[in-house]
Amino acid sequence: MIEFEAAPDRVRLTAAYRRHLRRAFMPYRGTGLSLAGLAVVALLPAPRMVATLLAASAVLFFFFSPALLLHRVVEMAWRRNRGLTCWTLSEEGVRGENEGGYGLVRWSAVTRIEQLRGQLYVKLDGGTAMFLPIVALPAEKQQELLAFLRARGLLA
Repeated sequence: MIEFEAAPDRVRLTAAYRRHLRRAFMPYRGTGLSLAGLAVVALLPAPRMVATLLAASAVLFFFFSPALLLHRVVEMAWRRNRGLTCWTLSEEGVRGENEGGYGLVRWSAVTRIEQLRGQLYVKLDGGTAMFLPIVALPAEKQQELLAFLRARGLLA
């Protein structure tokens, strides 16, 4: 059993959610590219106002929609998990406990774990994920944690 306390870092949390949601951003980016293509085509026969509106919509969908979605997701996660959390990894699973409550994720629900910029990116069944900040852990504690996960065959 491995126990540690850690508080999330907002910059790292944003990077982790950006990685986790990259597939969810694809429809927005695809719509943006389609609108950009339509704007180029509309430049030829149509008035310039149509092309301008299409180009503005393309920028909105390609850049701003994913950024707004990411901001809202991180804001919700930050409100829920901004304090110190006590993490326990045992034979049962991963338990997180903070002032807002506690939860247990059994190992059977974990599909894969990756190291991502000072945190563990824990992928769960159903497309969800959780992020365990390990950057503040001493090196020997990090190695013990990674060895525990490798022994379970979960660390990618």
